Amino acid sequence: MNRNDSIKDDIKKIYDEETNEMEFTSQMMESVLNKTTRSKAGKIRKILNYELQIPLVPAAVGIAALLAITILPGGILEKQYNFTTIDIAGSQVMIQEDREVTKR
Repeated sequence: MNRNDSIKDDIKKIYDEETNEMEFTSQMMESVLNKTTRSKAGKIRKILNYELQIPLVPAAVGIAALLAITILPGGILEKQYNFTTIDIAGSQVMIQEDREVTKR
């Protein structure tokens, strides 16, 4: 152990003895925070330092849904029916024609 280590230990001992009875209360913390955020820059910094927590699974599902809606062709979600009516001996027969969506 050299002399520098003993000086550091002595300083630490003196600091611990002087600060042993000091207590940082919540009122003191509020006072310090109020004094440090009075400027506009401090208020902006306070807003920007908020921690935003987003759950991973719902965020991934939301992004996947948004991408699916924007990537899918326009008419794929709407079902369009074409009916052809044929009259046979006073009765009507309706034939449904289905349309396939293809990529153009």
